Amino acid sequence: MVMTDPIRILIVDDEPANIQILHAAVSILGPVQFARSGEQALKLATANPPDVVLLDVVMPDLDGFAVTRALRADPATAGMMVVLVSGSAADADVERGLECGADDFIAKPVAPALIRQRVRLLAELARRRR
Repeated sequence: MVMTDPIRILIVDDEPANIQILHAAVSILGPVQFARSGEQALKLATANPPDVVLLDVVMPDLDGFAVTRALRADPATAGMMVVLVSGSAADADVERGLECGADDFIAKPVAPALIRQRVRLLAELARRRR
């Protein structure tokens, strides 16, 4: 993999302001898709697979844990890198996220440089696995 390869990113959050913050942090890395619900995220992930999913934990209907489990259960999306992004970094939440299959867990507010670096590293790992 050439480090300049664009990274396909899916941002999932029910709050437009959070989408804007994450988009500002990662849009330099490659094309970004957005979903405002877990159901929409699953459709986008299947139709146009991203390298990395930045997934809010607290959402109505399907929360980030349920979306992560659904992504891992589908062979078409099981290999995607999933980063849970949450306002709570309580040990129980982090543990639950990792048990659901998340690759990483980041607490809000996110530091732009940190989220970019995590996305770069996870995308490189995903591409090496292929």
